Amino acid sequence: MKALHFALALPLLAASLSVDATSRVSGVKQQSASDQYESTIIRHTLKNIRYPRRAQTKGQQGEVHLRVNINKSGEVQDIKVLEESSFSSLNREALRSVERANPYPVIPAALGTDNFSVTVPIVFKLED
Repeated sequence: MKALHFALALPLLAASLSVDATSRVSGVKQQSASDQYESTIIRHTLKNIRYPRRAQTKGQQGEVHLRVNINKSGEVQDIKVLEESSFSSLNREALRSVERANPYPVIPAALGTDNFSVTVPIVFKLED
């Protein structure tokens, strides 16, 4: 599996945090148009994730899986939580990251569809 990482320094905690969004794209060099677009959506979401400061200071970590439905213009039509973390602040931030990422890149014509649905797994993890 291919993992995308986002890390930044935490001056108060002297640690780094990472937020992973792992796609279901295989290691095949030539991806299908669908896999490429899915990767684009996940990367675009990743750029908009912010680890909640309160969750950081409390050492809270978790994973949230979202199902995001996008129309042909790249606008989010629906977000469904498939799996929550144990912490509401992380769950809220996962949803907010998709809202901040809206609109997404338009659906490529090669896909021949007016809607695209992707599962976005977001892992909030503090690293030493």
